[in-house]
Amino acid sequence: MTGDIHQGNIKWGGSGVINPFSDGGGLVSLSQYPRLKRFLESHRADISRRHVAKKSPANWYRTIDRIYPDLLNKPKLLIPDIKGRAQVVYDEGNFYPHHNLYYVVSDEWDLRALQAVLTSDISHLFVSSYSTKMRGGYLRFQAQYLRRIRLPRWSDVPDRVRKALLEAGGQGDVAVCNEVTATLYDLTPSEKGVMKRFSAI
Repeated sequence: MTGDIHQGNIKWGGSGVINPFSDGGGLVSLSQYPRLKRFLESHRADISRRHVAKKSPANWYRTIDRIYPDLLNKPKLLIPDIKGRAQVVYDEGNFYPHHNLYYVVSDEWDLRALQAVLTSDISHLFVSSYSTKMRGGYLRFQAQYLRRIRLPRWSDVPDRVRKALLEAGGQGDVAVCNEVTATLYDLTPSEKGVMKRFSAI
């Protein structure tokens, strides 16, 4: 959950999620899972108060989003929704993200390198161009905004830049991420200046 992310690291607080979905995608029949039924019925009053339950009373025990068990073991980047700037945390495949955490997986990019790009001011600029700014200057780091960040193909990234991105990703230092990402995007000194002024706003 968002509250489990502290200074770029995951410190799990012990929360879990019950998967009410069958492998085919529909909700399981509680009559086939008596222990699950007993547990859910004991909390039915609270569960039924949720918006998703009121919208579809027959499916009162469904989660807001469908649960995909395979995601648990996948390496991924986790990004809390509302923040002043992106907190991009690497999970090697130990946790399932709560619905207010966005996650990024990739079959092409190395996630540690991608972590550096998403931590940089360039990504912050992309998101702030589309996101509504919330009270206190916070942005919504939602999927529709994160998808607008443009990346070169990993296969086109020179080896020296790959290495620098990988090193920067694990550090979480915005200044270091900015420098190597500027190299990735081949920014001119003038464009770097724009990024520096932007980060100070």
